[in-house]
Amino acid sequence: MLLNIAQQLGSVEEILDTFFGFLNRKTDFYTGSTDEKAAEAMITKYFRKHWKMGLKKREETTEKNRLADEERKRKADEQKKKDEEEFKKRQEGLAKEPQIEEVTEEEAEKIKAEKHAKKDKEKEDKGKDKEKKEKKDGEESDDDKGPVPTNGGGTTDKYTWTQTLTSLEVFVHIRPGMKAKQIICDIGNNKLKVGIKGEPLILDGEMGGKVKPDDCLWTLVDNKMIQISMEKFEGENWWSCVMKGDAEINCKKIVPENSKLSDLDGESRTMVEKMMYDQKQKHLGKPTSDQEKQHNLLEKFKAAHPEMDFSKTKINYGGGAPGSSMSLG
Repeated sequence: MLLNIAQQLGSVEEILDTFFGFLNRKTDFYTGSTDEKAAEAMITKYFRKHWKMGLKKREETTEKNRLADEERKRKADEQKKKDEEEFKKRQEGLAKEPQIEEVTEEEAEKIKAEKHAKKDKEKEDKGKDKEKKEKKDGEESDDDKGPVPTNGGGTTDKYTWTQTLTSLEVFVHIRPGMKAKQIICDIGNNKLKVGIKGEPLILDGEMGGKVKPDDCLWTLVDNKMIQISMEKFEGENWWSCVMKGDAEINCKKIVPENSKLSDLDGESRTMVEKMMYDQKQKHLGKPTSDQEKQHNLLEKFKAAHPEMDFSKTKINYGGGAPGSSMSLG
């Protein structure tokens, strides 16, 4: 009920004004006592109670984020040190390479001819590999289409949007000077209507996924922009668009910012890190975490059943990613 009231009023200031107006019209809060300070003390008492609770939660979140940032910095320093050591080893290896030796003109011509032959062969092999790759990637070209997402979302001529794995933020610019009571914002399970009363709707149609209407909220910002906050119903999914029919982004290009991982709860953070790992594995042509897990389970099964012959068995773990098919022979 309180959430519905908040959605209708649109701002904390109007919520407070409505609440105290209710106390004036329907209770004896003002008329039952002539002691103004007693009434103020009662209000202050509960304000401070919830203020302390909110302050404690904010401090806990800040401390959690601080510890997470320190851990990331420690790992970054370790990686930097490791990279420096590897660079130093490479430099030492280069220093140990054989020095330039003087050769005769005949030997020089022979070496030059060998280099040209090798270069021509490499060029020919490269052309063949490129042709094979183009043929292989022909069916996958559609996956690479679409703009690079900004903050997980994008921009259309009607709105700008961002997203995380579990929520969306949609910003719809309207004519300045509007009031909350003039706004239409109807959020359904998978449909959205946004506009100004008496005018054609700005957004009206089916969304790119499902949301939880009871956990969604809209706010009128500076009387010129509607901010819509929505919680995804299915969770842990990237949307390619807010409204079906609008320009889509390439979800495969979404890379969550490391600086934002500490803001997520444990479950969401684990999911983001898993997606980042899987994305890296696919890029390298290696199995994803799920495929590795399935492979390990099968290895345990083989060890427990030595009487079974797996020498000519090939297992396809699905997913269509490189490395998804593994030979167990």
